Amino acid sequence: MTPTKITRRRHLFFTLLFVLPMGACNGPATPDADADAIYRNARIYTVDAGNGWAESLAIRNGRIVAVGTDEETRRHQGTNTKIVDLQGQFLMPGIHDMHIHPSDGGIKELFECGFPSTLTLDEIVGVVANCSKNVEPGEWIRGGQWASSLLESDNSMNKELLDAVSPDNPVFLMDWSVHNAWVNSAALESLGITDETPNPIGGHILRDSVTGEATGLLLDNAAYEAQTQLPPYSERQYAEAVGSAIDQFVGFGITSFKDAMVTGSVLRAYDELARNGQLKSRVATSLAWKSSWSPSHEEELGSIANRQKFASVLVDTSFAKIMLDGVPMTRTSAMLDPYAPNEAFGSDHRGDMMFEQTELNEDVAYLDAQGLTVKIHATGDRAARAALDAFAYAREQNGNSNQVHELSHAQFIHKDDLPRFRQLNVAAEMCPILWHPHASDAARAAVLGTDRAIRMWPMRSLHDAGALVFYGSDWPAVVPDANPWPGIEAMVTRQHPWGEIPGSQWPEQAIPLETAIRVVTINGATAGKTANLTGSIEVGKAADFIVLDRNIMEIPIDEVSDVQVLTTIVNGEVVYKSVAAGFLFESD
Repeated sequence: MTPTKITRRRHLFFTLLFVLPMGACNGPATPDADADAIYRNARIYTVDAGNGWAESLAIRNGRIVAVGTDEETRRHQGTNTKIVDLQGQFLMPGIHDMHIHPSDGGIKELFECGFPSTLTLDEIVGVVANCSKNVEPGEWIRGGQWASSLLESDNSMNKELLDAVSPDNPVFLMDWSVHNAWVNSAALESLGITDETPNPIGGHILRDSVTGEATGLLLDNAAYEAQTQLPPYSERQYAEAVGSAIDQFVGFGITSFKDAMVTGSVLRAYDELARNGQLKSRVATSLAWKSSWSPSHEEELGSIANRQKFASVLVDTSFAKIMLDGVPMTRTSAMLDPYAPNEAFGSDHRGDMMFEQTELNEDVAYLDAQGLTVKIHATGDRAARAALDAFAYAREQNGNSNQVHELSHAQFIHKDDLPRFRQLNVAAEMCPILWHPHASDAARAAVLGTDRAIRMWPMRSLHDAGALVFYGSDWPAVVPDANPWPGIEAMVTRQHPWGEIPGSQWPEQAIPLETAIRVVTINGATAGKTANLTGSIEVGKAADFIVLDRNIMEIPIDEVSDVQVLTTIVNGEVVYKSVAAGFLFESD
């Protein structure tokens, strides 16, 4: 459920300041040491080293100056201190979603012909027909997201279906993984894609097996290269899209996130929001590297060279992103063993990597030397191994830079590679939340084989091997929204959060709830290079926390997916407050 969007009036409770005189956390309150606010009478789960509990915390200048009992924090109460009685509600650190795409999600919701991934082909065609009524002839119809499983389950998916309802408008529809596009004949013509156009490196233009005619389906880099030719959105639209997405994030309790693919336009959108005081959460920007999403590699180099100009208290620009392979459902993940045979790819297809190992090694070493943390998209086990090899090469060339590099979508990992994460100081990002039975399981089994299709997301194995495991939703890809709570529940149960599909997926990989909470809080902060500032409730750290409508440590685990956030605080400022949270803001 999309949370109610907040207004500026609801969250201007505290001034956003950032300098805390250390040493102001003990002894009697003085005018200089008075807290701006004290949250008391709470059940506070600190996520400190011992997963401790407290009942009160005090804030001054956006930082936590005391954590403990109500009596201990009362020493920081002054004449102007705001007292918030939480009446026994549960308080914990904010969620860190370290793989998300705010601009894509916001643009989809605000400016595109959108539809849920549960629609059939006929239903999608109906949506496109309605959208075509509202555009001028020749204007692009853009949207999504169709389920990737349709490629396996319905052979009728082709350009002609879209031609029938939109002959005069080019159509470009992304799938739910945001890796693949379905287009019509007008789009192919406008994009200059003919039956003879060669496949780009790391991409496929699907063709009729008999005639060789382009069918209207573009996979991975073929889709990305096409996307860069579409009319660009304005920087104002990007800023509006990002702002709208962040409004949703804070409603789910997300106080910090990493934008997993940032081009120049998106970087400028964050800068605009930050300069105008409209940025409500912490942001890490993964700057695109040799990506078909980018207008040019020159722009990427410019963003990296000028990244400090866009950095601020809430924006960290010291991250980069490399796409190495695709997604399993379209047979574009780079796998060690072959996919199930089919007509299009034959019997020994193992997917493709977008970089040769030598080039990947040199690029990672270069970015590491620039002080950038590198996130590598690698969904297949062969791509994961290549990414780890590249990180090993960077360590050999540069020494230990202390950059905690990331393997994004640690979905399929060969058992021999599990210990390498700790050895190389590489973090494993678990993303998206589909570590539970899903409607696409049958189609995935047809692509990968039954056993391999369910042996995904080895969370416990990575954790037990000493890897830093953290969380990302990948919204708007695959998941319907950025809500982390269904995913947190499924980490513990490996079952469908709402019981819609029976059974469990690889239950041996389930983790305890206490571990899951660390995955989405302090582990994410560590991956975001802010663990000294946020991710736990401790004196000296920023006041980034959330209040929930129930104590998740005491309720049945199958209720965690239904958790609602009452309020979200970033740097001591209330950035989201639900209607149900009104009673929490009455002073003593």
